[in-house]
Amino acid sequence: MQKMLACCGLAMLCLALPLTARAENDQIDPKTYICAELLAQPTTDGGQPPVFEALQIDGYASALAGQPVADPESLAPMLGQVFAACQPNPAEKVLAVWQKARKSQAAATDGKWRADKTTCADYNANPDDGSGFVIWLDGYHRAKSGKDASVLSSDQALKSYLDACAKKPTALMLDVMDAQAR
Repeated sequence: MQKMLACCGLAMLCLALPLTARAENDQIDPKTYICAELLAQPTTDGGQPPVFEALQIDGYASALAGQPVADPESLAPMLGQVFAACQPNPAEKVLAVWQKARKSQAAATDGKWRADKTTCADYNANPDDGSGFVIWLDGYHRAKSGKDASVLSSDQALKSYLDACAKKPTALMLDVMDAQAR
C-alpha cells in the first residue's frame, strides 16, 4: 500500500530521471518479469516506486499496443493499478497486468517524447528532461524489434548509444537504438 501511495507524486518525475545504466543483473525481461519481482523492488532514496522498471514495462507495452507516445501523466496511475493488482497475484506477469491497466486509460496521442518522431537533436537539446524517455524507448524498442539487446545493459552500452545519437542529430532515437542493439 505504501508503494502504491508513493506513485501519486510520480507523474512529472517519470521522464526526467537521471540517466544511469544499471548493472546487468538489474535488467528486467518484460516478457518474464513477475509481480513478486516488482513488489520486491526497493523504493528509491526519495521513496519513489521502481520507476526504471515501470518505464521499461510501459515502453514495452506501448509498442505492443501500437502507441508511440511516452506519457508521464499516465505512468503513475498505471503503476498504482499494477501494484494493487500484483499484491494478491505475485506469480502473474507484470506485462499482462500492465496491459490491462493500459486499456483502462486513454492513450496519449501526442507528446514531446515519441518513439516515431523524437530525434537525437531533441534529446540532446535537453538530456536531463529526456533521460527517462531513453529508458522507456529501450523497452519500446525491445518489443517492437523483438530483440532482447538493451542499450541499458551496461554503462558502456549506454555511452555508445548516446555517442552514436550525438553524431546523428537528425536521426530518430529509435533508429539509432536499433542500430546499436545489433
